[in-house]
Amino acid sequence: MIKETKLTDTTYKTLSAKLELLGLHIPLLYLPEKGTDLDKWSVVACDQYTSDHAYWDRVEKNVGNAPSTLRITLPEIFLEAPDVESRIKTIHESMKQYLDNGTIQEYGKAIMYIERKTDASGLRQGLLFAMDLERYDYARDSKTLIRATEGTIVERIPPRLRVRKEATFELPHIMILIDDPQRKLIETLVATLPSKKPVYDISLMEHGGTLKGYAIDDSESITLIANTLASLYDTSCKTQNTNQPLFFAMGDGNHSLATAKAHWEATKKALRDAGATDDVIMAHPARFALAEIVNIHSPGLRFEPIHRAIFSDSIKDVADYVKNHALVKSAVQIDEPSLKSLLQSPDGQSRAGIWDGDSYFVLEFTDPSAKLPPAYIDEIFAAYNAEYPSKGKIDFIHGWDDTKKLSKENALGCFVPVIARERLFQWVGKNGPLPRKAFSMGDAEEKKYYMECRKIR
Repeated sequence: MIKETKLTDTTYKTLSAKLELLGLHIPLLYLPEKGTDLDKWSVVACDQYTSDHAYWDRVEKNVGNAPSTLRITLPEIFLEAPDVESRIKTIHESMKQYLDNGTIQEYGKAIMYIERKTDASGLRQGLLFAMDLERYDYARDSKTLIRATEGTIVERIPPRLRVRKEATFELPHIMILIDDPQRKLIETLVATLPSKKPVYDISLMEHGGTLKGYAIDDSESITLIANTLASLYDTSCKTQNTNQPLFFAMGDGNHSLATAKAHWEATKKALRDAGATDDVIMAHPARFALAEIVNIHSPGLRFEPIHRAIFSDSIKDVADYVKNHALVKSAVQIDEPSLKSLLQSPDGQSRAGIWDGDSYFVLEFTDPSAKLPPAYIDEIFAAYNAEYPSKGKIDFIHGWDDTKKLSKENALGCFVPVIARERLFQWVGKNGPLPRKAFSMGDAEEKKYYMECRKIR
């Protein structure tokens, strides 16, 4: 375990030492060969559109026989398909083929500065690093530099691990957040670096907006980035009043990073069992995982709530159960505009709302400071499901209107606020991960699209 240390101390002023203490590594990147149709190469993260076969059918038709990251990733809509094992085998074969025939070529060691622009959110800027998995732990009581922001469901790791285990490359859709309210690092320093080199500039398929990448590979610029990150780290220590601050908070790809961690732990054990030295083990590429670092205060990063829908034979019965549950202090009828306004306000951070098809109610909980509203809704549903195991199921819904519409399918709409971005680091640092599906960053088409690769074997 690496001891947490103040990064402005003179001992840690060398670039390599500072990056290691920050849990960062300059990745050796691979990119498609020149002349590749990048509009077809780049597809959306595999964990999006997990129920939308029509989406992936369109992508398949668009890509055709062109080189594409579609061929070297597994859209999670197919995770439980009967032919999933053959799909995984084909992915591994395609990775080797792309490397052997030069479709994927070594670019070099660099930090990639990424600009993503969408109609809905505008400009989002990020830095692509390799993150040190030795500095990450998704456990609820984790005190590592990199931590999960929502509960990790360990049952989701094994199927993803089958893809990564024999993979030649990794492709990142992981987004990790930093707390930089004054936007010193990415939006100010990195965006204005004269040394950055344009690498790609494309329009993304399926309304994904545009994607630009600039390589940063000179030591002077990297040192400036490391020094600014070190300053932000020291500020985090003061703000969180600890020498073990939450510095990197998971944004997207929580289970993908957990899978990379599981793969690294298995690789480390195999190497150790084979008699490899610690130096050899710690130099293995599986120790790291590519991720884009984004400022939580970026104006191009929208925080959206993820509502709940509880399906049952009788909405009224579920509504009565929720309103009368011991965790609910009061349930007061309210009109829709007022409920919307309340949940978007500071006062609404500790409340939730329900819609039974006829009326809206605002819920106040017995101990509003103990848990976030999504956690209370999930706990109440778990109690309902335990008492009436065949009657209910819960789903997680993006969008107010989509949640409301499900009342036609006998679903109680449960509306929750999204945690204010200014509270996220403090909350997770003090209380541990949020409940699963506590917030979303933008819409599905705004999630990461694959571009860069990195060898992990």
